Amino acid sequence: MQTAEYTKLFELRDQLHESPELSFEEFKTSEIIESFLNDHIKGIEAFKVIKPYKTSIVVEYKNADNKPFKLFRADMDALPVLESSDNPVISKNEGVMHACGHDIHMTVLCGLIARTALNMPKENVLFVFQPGEEGAGGAKKMIAEGVFDNYNICCAHALHVTDDHFLGEVASNDNILFAIPKEVNVEFYGSSAHAAFPEKGCDALAAAASFLTDLEYQIRRKINPTSIFLAHFGKITSGTARNIVSDKSIVEGTLRAFDPEVMEKGMEVVGTVATLAAQKFGCSAKVKTLGEYVEVRNTPELYKKLKNICEDTEIKCVCKNGELVGEDFGYFTKKFSGIMFWIGSCEEGKAPETLHSKTFFPSSKALVTGLEIMWKMLL
Repeated sequence: MQTAEYTKLFELRDQLHESPELSFEEFKTSEIIESFLNDHIKGIEAFKVIKPYKTSIVVEYKNADNKPFKLFRADMDALPVLESSDNPVISKNEGVMHACGHDIHMTVLCGLIARTALNMPKENVLFVFQPGEEGAGGAKKMIAEGVFDNYNICCAHALHVTDDHFLGEVASNDNILFAIPKEVNVEFYGSSAHAAFPEKGCDALAAAASFLTDLEYQIRRKINPTSIFLAHFGKITSGTARNIVSDKSIVEGTLRAFDPEVMEKGMEVVGTVATLAAQKFGCSAKVKTLGEYVEVRNTPELYKKLKNICEDTEIKCVCKNGELVGEDFGYFTKKFSGIMFWIGSCEEGKAPETLHSKTFFPSSKALVTGLEIMWKMLL
């Protein structure tokens, strides 16, 4: 694309960043994307726009006989984060922010569609704008709806922006790139009593505290130390007053692993420790799973293709170990051959910002790297 085209994409990125919406509420986001599509593909016979599931958009491009479809996906939703007023562009939807770079992801995909319309390659492609990635399982729901059942899909592609790498860098691997995340609540039920008569109650707060104290030790005892399993509990809610024995506690956490069997074993440990902690104080316990993704597993042949493209375009490709973050693109890589990669967004001389933080505003220049690679993957 020419510089003028990138200028349009930078403007689109800013527009999307100003209009963030939570999972499955991406109505304004869809409108912005559809407006861009009307400007670039309206009237071109090879394109067809489909709205198969809630706020999702699928753009079909068919311009080749007897070729399978290549799928390119971008996530659409934002996070419940109050954005820093120091960012170059600020959310107009207060308390909601594109703090995970999905505005960049969508803009790259829009740029890929525009470039396809300009060049009309002899390929078959599905461009997928997917809602509900941030814990809502949008990928799984779209696949379950049968959106892709009528297509012969040979491979799926996605990227994720990060300040952990500099502009012009790409990072991925030929195995697992993103872990299995499982969001859980551990609930303890006791009975209330006056603090002066604790023997008349069963303390759910004490049970929760015991669970948190014992869990890490039991993980070290029960799970092979060569396996990776993370259990982090970041929120606890309990009780009604300082002088009343708590009758209910809820401990909210996230579990992470790369291997499904390790995750299953970890869940067993969490359940056992919760039950034993509850029994110490005459309480009961329940472990509730709120959501779970599968691992993002890259296809080695596609990673090799990515590396070759980076070499040809003088983009630095970093072989990166898998990380304990979660991404529902794993449902695509479970169904199809797939590749996901990080694109660097940190500018030289600037301090990197972390994903999901109120100050995360990746450079729009990352679009250039993302689009150039995706275009060559498409061809």
